[in-house]
Amino acid sequence: MNFKPGDKVRFLNSTGGGTIVKEINAFMVSVAIEDGFEIPTLTSELVAIEPAGASGDLFLNKNERKTESVPVVEPEPEIAETDRISRIVQRGTGSAEPTGIYLAWAPQDQQRLLSGTVDVFMVNNTASDILYSFFLKNAEGNFSGTDYGSVPAESKLLIESIVREDIGMWSNGVVQVLFFADENEKVLMPVSATFRIKGSLFYQEGSYHETRFLANRKAVVYTVCELNRVPSTYEQILNEKENREPLPAAAERFRPETAIDQYRTAPGEAEVDLHISALKQDYSKLSPHEILTIQMGCFERMLGSAIAFRFTRVVFIHGIGNGTLKQAIIQRLEEYSDIEFRTASFAKYGNGAIELIIHRNQ
Repeated sequence: MNFKPGDKVRFLNSTGGGTIVKEINAFMVSVAIEDGFEIPTLTSELVAIEPAGASGDLFLNKNERKTESVPVVEPEPEIAETDRISRIVQRGTGSAEPTGIYLAWAPQDQQRLLSGTVDVFMVNNTASDILYSFFLKNAEGNFSGTDYGSVPAESKLLIESIVREDIGMWSNGVVQVLFFADENEKVLMPVSATFRIKGSLFYQEGSYHETRFLANRKAVVYTVCELNRVPSTYEQILNEKENREPLPAAAERFRPETAIDQYRTAPGEAEVDLHISALKQDYSKLSPHEILTIQMGCFERMLGSAIAFRFTRVVFIHGIGNGTLKQAIIQRLEEYSDIEFRTASFAKYGNGAIELIIHRNQ
């Protein structure tokens, strides 16, 4: 059934009801209940009890309210500044990011990366539509619901444009994601990922890299999840385990593997090989600068993931070479007061690896 703002509805699977405030997407609306809260609800879980009337117009914006007899001249279509969602540029080869969900912080003034307003984007670099919830951690240690909605496939959404002074608040939080597509080879599990980015990174020009997601604008990019690391449905995962008896649904809970999990060597420990041959199958046509960019991008993603998911020890294998990658890593690590680093075991790695000890800040 199609619902529109102002319709009074009742919940099918629970008591109570409310009034439709807005349509989130083709299969979900926002319902305002008596307490004043808005609840995202599937339309399949609602029953209409009173269509929108005069009171329904209160939920429409000024451009949507009905007029009785005064003819209205259609205005020119609004330009993209009022539309938070836009397509991402076509993915290419080389330095293109893997298929997945990303957060990006992009300065509006690309000539002055360390000052001015910053655009915060949710990037959906997948073939599925997504529903998302976005939370920020406040000074009291609680999580404030900041935004929710949907992002079409291969699109980006401008969550907010923030002043530079608010970067610290906007670099620590949680993102939750649900995937939807008309045709699915497998149904993916929901993703719930924390993110925490050290504030000083936003004041280092080296932290900003060109990204195809934003038409090569420079941005700080954080990987929420890579699609090939997101598990499929609970039943499929169990069936893939050999010689394993089915368990009740409540007996196990699955969460998406973190990016660092693919390099896990022990609980809370990981080993990441940054040799370009371990990161790219075909790198023969890459310049030294492109290779270093890919290696540092992997280092930053894995370090951020290790911090977010409370890893305590990570070894990064940088190789010997001319020392450029090692120096770039050390320079970045000097920005972290809660990370110790030293040359990793000479017997195992020679002079080609660095060991990080990550202290937990409670």
